[in-house]
Amino acid sequence: MRELEKLNAALKISETYLAEAQRLSHTGSFGWNVSSGEILWSEESYRIFEYDPATRATIEMVLNRAHPDDMALVRQVIKRATTHKEAFDFEHRLLMPDGSVKHLNVVAHAVTDKSAELQFVGAVMDITARKKSEEALRISEQRYRHLFQHMPIALLQLNASKLVELLNGLRAEGVTELGPYIDQYPDVLQQLMNADRIEEVNERAIEMLGGRNASEILGSLARYYSPDAFRRGLESRWRGEPMHQEETKITTLDGRIIDVLKTATRPGLITDPDISLVGLIDITERVQARDMLQRVQADFAHAARMSMLGELTASIAHEVNQPLAAIATNGEASLRLLGRSEPDLAEVREMTQCVINDARRAAEIIARVRTMATRQAPEQTLLSVDEVIREALLFLRHEVQSHGLMVTHHSNPAAPKVLGDRTQLQQVFVNLTVNAIQAMVQMGTTRRTLVIRTTLSDPDTLCCTLEDSGPGIEPKHLDRLFDSFFTTREAGMGLGLRISRSIIEAHGGGIRADNESAYGGARFSFTLPAKQH
Repeated sequence: MRELEKLNAALKISETYLAEAQRLSHTGSFGWNVSSGEILWSEESYRIFEYDPATRATIEMVLNRAHPDDMALVRQVIKRATTHKEAFDFEHRLLMPDGSVKHLNVVAHAVTDKSAELQFVGAVMDITARKKSEEALRISEQRYRHLFQHMPIALLQLNASKLVELLNGLRAEGVTELGPYIDQYPDVLQQLMNADRIEEVNERAIEMLGGRNASEILGSLARYYSPDAFRRGLESRWRGEPMHQEETKITTLDGRIIDVLKTATRPGLITDPDISLVGLIDITERVQARDMLQRVQADFAHAARMSMLGELTASIAHEVNQPLAAIATNGEASLRLLGRSEPDLAEVREMTQCVINDARRAAEIIARVRTMATRQAPEQTLLSVDEVIREALLFLRHEVQSHGLMVTHHSNPAAPKVLGDRTQLQQVFVNLTVNAIQAMVQMGTTRRTLVIRTTLSDPDTLCCTLEDSGPGIEPKHLDRLFDSFFTTREAGMGLGLRISRSIIEAHGGGIRADNESAYGGARFSFTLPAKQH
């Protein structure tokens, strides 16, 4: 008796596990005795068909739930099963009383008992959730294809499976930094470029890249990118970045070189690292317009420098006249010494050296003027801002002295260098210094102070501040101070501050003005990105 109880308990546990497994997998089981018409459903089968478990299952119940559009298929399967004893595995839909639709997968095979009666044993699985997911995926894929083909930008779908394989191989060999490795083995770059393959393009890409059809575009990406551009994107992938964007140039199939904004996205870096999507926007006209704007700005800057040189003509003439006068004086003294019956050659030599020194000084002054007056393309190099300030103040030395200005330059020996154009940055300091001088002279103050400081706003930002003891800036003019052609001086062009702002912004910085000078006048400050070494 105890053994029977144990068996019953074990059977009950087994049935519980089976019922729970069916519930979790949305799979019901059934048995169908074709001869008697008797059908046995599991609890989950009743739940799927939404019938009361107390109801005796019949074929009519199955047909009552069958979707009208699938009724013929269900009847056909039942007929073939009863007539030909065929196993079945098919999908169909149920139309539930509340109007909802379920998708089923029904599987069964025939068995024959001792009485030779035909029976089927099978399972019915509710695959509604899977079907909805498949439909959502299909719609998503269809939407993606539609967007891919009809987007107004060029799209390239890349298969990077071989590229990923090569990169993984490099990692396995112990390569941690890709850039230095390519520098050491430059042939590797071409191998990596050939491994990145274009496998699909849209119509805009065909048009942009100069192809007649998609098949002409497909293949190696190396045909379009320069090695440098490809390398930048490659190193971005190596670092695991999901997106890389830059402006670059590409070469088309018909030989054109165009400027593009390239955006490479790698949505599958985690799930499918082989697929990348590259978008290309033709910005050739924009780049040309930007280059033209830069040329116009350079022309305005040159015009402003020439105007400023015109204002400083008296100072420049005085600066040049000093060494020239000294040359004449020393030359005359040398001639007198040579005219003696016994010339003092040591003194003549000293006078001659003075002539040489003054000539060099005059040449340096003229060179500085020529540099400011020249019309040349910007050339960015690593510069010390304090050195640029000293050069600008040297250029304005006579102007400062003649107007009784006291200039204090607090340099910062620890300040990092900046990447900039020396002449343009000198122009900014000269503009701001001349403005300060003119403001203080106009006010008529006898105590004329200008203090220039170089500080670090943060480790990556250099800040230069110029504070004067002038009258300051009228509050109503603060918002318009950097506008083109705005000036408060009768003879002013209204370009100096506007060009100064353009120069600073072109160097990646910003400039502002206020009346917060510690000396009672105006304060101009600007920032430049520092280059750490």
